[in-house]
Amino acid sequence: MTYILLINFIMLLINASLLFKYLHIFQLKDYNFKRYLKFFKYKLIFPIILILAFYIELIFNNLFVIISFNILSSICEIGLSLHLTANNKTPLKQTSRIKRLCLISTFLIIFPCFFKFGGLISIFFTFFAPIFANFLNFYDFFKNKKYIKLAQKKLENSKANIIAITGSNGKTSVKLILNKMLSDFFVLASPKSYNTPLGIAKFINENDISNCDYLILEYGARNKGDIKKMCKLFGADYGIITTVAPQHLETFKNINNVYKTKSELSNYLQTKPCVFNLDNIYTYKMCSNKPGTKIGVSIYCKTDTYCTELKIKNNKTYFNLCINNNHYSISCKLLGRHNVTNILLASSLAKYLGVSDEYILKSIKNLDYAPHRLQLIKSRIKILDDSYNCSILSAKEALFVLQNLKGKKVVATPGIIEGGKKEKFLNYNLGKMLSVCDEVIIIGNHNKNAIKQGLDEKNFKNVVFCNNLEDAKKQFLKLNNNDCLLLLNDLPDDYK
Repeated sequence: MTYILLINFIMLLINASLLFKYLHIFQLKDYNFKRYLKFFKYKLIFPIILILAFYIELIFNNLFVIISFNILSSICEIGLSLHLTANNKTPLKQTSRIKRLCLISTFLIIFPCFFKFGGLISIFFTFFAPIFANFLNFYDFFKNKKYIKLAQKKLENSKANIIAITGSNGKTSVKLILNKMLSDFFVLASPKSYNTPLGIAKFINENDISNCDYLILEYGARNKGDIKKMCKLFGADYGIITTVAPQHLETFKNINNVYKTKSELSNYLQTKPCVFNLDNIYTYKMCSNKPGTKIGVSIYCKTDTYCTELKIKNNKTYFNLCINNNHYSISCKLLGRHNVTNILLASSLAKYLGVSDEYILKSIKNLDYAPHRLQLIKSRIKILDDSYNCSILSAKEALFVLQNLKGKKVVATPGIIEGGKKEKFLNYNLGKMLSVCDEVIIIGNHNKNAIKQGLDEKNFKNVVFCNNLEDAKKQFLKLNNNDCLLLLNDLPDDYK
């Protein structure tokens, strides 16, 4: 029995060191157990090995067998852990929640070690400890519920009108543009990309909204029903729906589910005003189905608010803005057709809310880049930083801007992530799109083959492979003065 306790203690030390790695991955996956399990590509193999080893130990009940299979199981766990190591670009955040999960998880892996087959059970618990701990962490559940209710109470006591913005792309950009256009009012906009129930509740609870005229909120979604839930929690008096694109397909499964989820804002508003991008077939359909007040914008055809003569020249975007039959020549710092669409969406709602044409034009003239959203950075080379996110639609627009800049065109990208079952297909098509450039730098191994297949389809040869961002930076140093580098998407910590 003493030998078994000693073995269990040794395995406990191994498990304790691995627990922090699993908690880190769980945090990176937003504490979502499905996404956490999906990260482990061979998640079924590991529990099966443990269960088989456990039954063999029970049958033989022999010290040698117990020691052998405990060692085997430890090697399996360490091997799996090393194979799926999370990068340290974003370290484990020492939040109150993670500390509570760590405490509960530690108990889960220590407790079995006092029993005969506890070492093996402890390994099993280490892998699943973050999930079990999250379910047992009732404190956070009730705390979050109370926190959201506090935000709801503040909204009830405020005169603020809620402007809800949703869509696959452009939410933050439209929010920032609209916030500038409504600056004559007492308006507050959620910071950064706060677009979850807790993020929005945090923003409301930390600000005095009692006399606020408008609250501009982003409503984000990863699953069906998420937008409906946000509307139910915080409401919506006005809406803007930007685009529907094949994004977050890892959870949505298909674009039809994305469409249904984004439609939840339009359905909630009923006859209340909503602005739609008519250049997207899905948001066009939403607009057609919506009763009551609806405003359409387009960069291709005449509608409520539209533009003509759009061009990119001298690192600026030029176009004619047509709003309520008034026409204005515009030049602005923001680059690309999608940014013009964002301007049209914000301008339409601002005009509806009573902002003068003069103030709208002044706001457009003073617009600045949103960080990491096709942000032009001038140094020795011209860098187009579009690293916040990437979909097929946003990649198309980013490449359009790149083609309008002078100099050698280079793209560095890890590809499109969270594409679910269609991820390979999406990155194959991305590869074909990238063939218009002079050089492509593929970062990481996750989408390397799919992008390369698309490039091969177009007989594109000038491809550089980099294991990580640090390797890619060495390639950037080789670029000549005035070359143009497009950073297309960021590689999250939990991808290689």
